[in-house]
Amino acid sequence: MATTRCDLSRRGFITAAFAASAVGLARGDAMPAMPKGLARGDKQSTTSGREGLKVHVTPYFNGGWTMYMFADRGNNVMLSTLFKSPSGKVVMIDGGWPKDADFLVPALKELGGTVEAWFLTHAHSDHYGALADILTKPKQEGLKIKKVIHKFLPLKFIEETEKSSLPYVTPFLKNLKQSKLKVETPKVGQVWNFGEELTFECLNDYDLTMKGNSINNSSICFRVMNGGKSILVTGDIGWPMSDKLLKTVPHEKLKSDIVFLSHHGQNGANKNFYEVVKPEICVWPTPQWLWENNSGGRGPGSGPWLTNYVKCWMQDIGVKRQILLTKDAALGPK
Repeated sequence: MATTRCDLSRRGFITAAFAASAVGLARGDAMPAMPKGLARGDKQSTTSGREGLKVHVTPYFNGGWTMYMFADRGNNVMLSTLFKSPSGKVVMIDGGWPKDADFLVPALKELGGTVEAWFLTHAHSDHYGALADILTKPKQEGLKIKKVIHKFLPLKFIEETEKSSLPYVTPFLKNLKQSKLKVETPKVGQVWNFGEELTFECLNDYDLTMKGNSINNSSICFRVMNGGKSILVTGDIGWPMSDKLLKTVPHEKLKSDIVFLSHHGQNGANKNFYEVVKPEICVWPTPQWLWENNSGGRGPGSGPWLTNYVKCWMQDIGVKRQILLTKDAALGPK
């Protein structure tokens, strides 16, 4: 895909993204040069270092918890977000690839080693893989995980619609059951109140009529309220689920101060969905090569991904700040 005209005419907006870093293309060929490979999400990345939790916190929330947003250590797509309360409680969303556990476990131990709740958006291992790795270790690496909250598609449905993911998700669910951890199935409208101004609300259920891009469209979306600000976590929803959310969820619940762009900022929710969300901040769980649409190191604009179009959408919508997770970032109380 060539660089879009929109991209060229709005260069100032695009380059003004609130990037955590500009790490370059360390592994630009980490993903296949086809959107199908990006959607599947089950190739493991690599992780370097056990550096612990070291990240600058930008004041934003009116009180509440600090939100840490992690980058993949192998320059790949993934989602990993951690909330830490003023009193030291921790809530996790997803966590990244199995190898991302090499970073995440020391970070969690730095924060006391207890996770109040671990939310999973959907059954792709760039989202649940770190937890999957932790479950294979004796006594979960010494971590205390009070509960895991997820609703994955039935295995039979995954076998029928996205068989390539089955060898990854099946052992994860088996190990989760054997771990004896408390597991909760989220229900639409359910709210979790963690105190100190942090709540999560489940906005949707999966839809078994969505057989194309099935696992991504099964992402459970959460509306997070923290310190008086709203955060919309979309997982990897595609346009069918984003359209359904527009029809089934009151628009005032979709409207958010912060949105995590679905499917790592490309080939996910439609523009009309983000127009309703109308965020002040958009978070790109996106490595540098995908941000640049750079396939195999052949240069910006050489890939098939739709990142540049989504950049233009964000300008049209009036987004004030973009957080590009090429490196860890954090937003905290003012």
